[in-house]
Amino acid sequence: MVVLRILPKTIADSVIQKGSRLAHLYGLPKTYKKNLGMRPILSATGAYNYKLAKWLDENLKRLSVNDHTISDIFLFANELHEMEINDRDNSVSFDLSSLFTNVPVDETIESITERAFKDDWFNKEHSDSH
Repeated sequence: MVVLRILPKTIADSVIQKGSRLAHLYGLPKTYKKNLGMRPILSATGAYNYKLAKWLDENLKRLSVNDHTISDIFLFANELHEMEINDRDNSVSFDLSSLFTNVPVDETIESITERAFKDDWFNKEHSDSH
């Protein structure tokens, strides 16, 4: 298994799923639409790669955090309330409604991969000594 060759044994043992179930797809109604549509939801809890995906999410997330990262809508609202607006400042408009559908997936993966292996960060951070 590739995970055993890449990750330290203790981590590899914790992310390899012992038995699994199929992911299942279901839909939630879009009640705000005139023509009642469905929002597809893929539940992969317990699927063969669930533990590995969860571990990767937890450990690679810090690579995408910086001074310009806002983690939730409440933090965003607080930032807006604390912002001082001067009449002489230029006004700015943010369109967040379609922001995440425009994120280039391949470039995002490449950027995270480059940051994870820069200066051997990944191996230093996740060696058996931790």
